[in-house]
Amino acid sequence: MPKRYKKSVNIDVLEFSNTPENHKEIIDFTGLPISVEYTSDGIQLRVIRGAYSVLVAKLGECIVKDAAGTLSVRTKESLEAEGYTLVEEAG
Repeated sequence: MPKRYKKSVNIDVLEFSNTPENHKEIIDFTGLPISVEYTSDGIQLRVIRGAYSVLVAKLGECIVKDAAGTLSVRTKESLEAEGYTLVEEAG
């Protein structure tokens, strides 16, 4: 009979809230430069990984760093849908 195993993976998440403190936190978290754009579609953050590689997060979205250090953008809802739960909050 087959057996099923579950693997827990920790990720680090920082929400984009567009405050000066948040900008500094994102730079420290990613180790990369950022820019903030105010467009007709709203506010968005650009994490500049390279000349042709930019990570874009809209206001309220989360920048995620996985165990390998890879960055991505997700919503809180998508994280919960994938089974992630908050285990600790920095304070």
